[in-house]
Parts: sequence; C-alpha cells; structure tokens
Amino acid sequence: MRMRRFKFTIEKNGLRDYDIENVKYVLGSSSPKDAIRRVDKTLKDAKLTGKRLSYYARQFLEAVAISAQTDLYEEEEC
Repeated sequence: MRMRRFKFTIEKNGLRDYDIENVKYVLGSSSPKDAIRRVDKTLKDAKLTGKRLSYYARQFLEAVAISAQTDLYEEEEC
C-alpha cells in the first residue's frame, strides 16, 4: 500500500524547531479527516489567542490540508 499524501507531507515537513512547536498538534494526525480537523483547530486557536504563525508554518498547514483533501477525494473515487 502506498503512503498517503498527508502523511508524507507531515513526515517531510522541513520546518524549524520553532515552527514545529506551533504546529505540533497537526503532526499527530492519524487520518485525512483528522488532519483537516487539526489544521482548522490550530488556525482557529492561533487567531483566538493572538499567536503568530510564521509564513512557513502557515504554508505547511495549507499543504497538509490540501494533501488530506486529495486523499479523501481519492478514497471516494475508489
């Protein structure tokens, strides 16, 4: 079985330690739906608390969400 896109994106994130601390919750995603939920929660929490996410952290979150959506789409097609 091939690796899911969202898992590959998480494993090959290329983030600095500071950015990893800010998106740590997303790194524990176990499924595409879980990844999307965690990305949404991370962005919402950052906005509510006034926590600033770096450009790279935001790009990573967007990449995980897109990868997870693609995985979900492919699951529906099969």
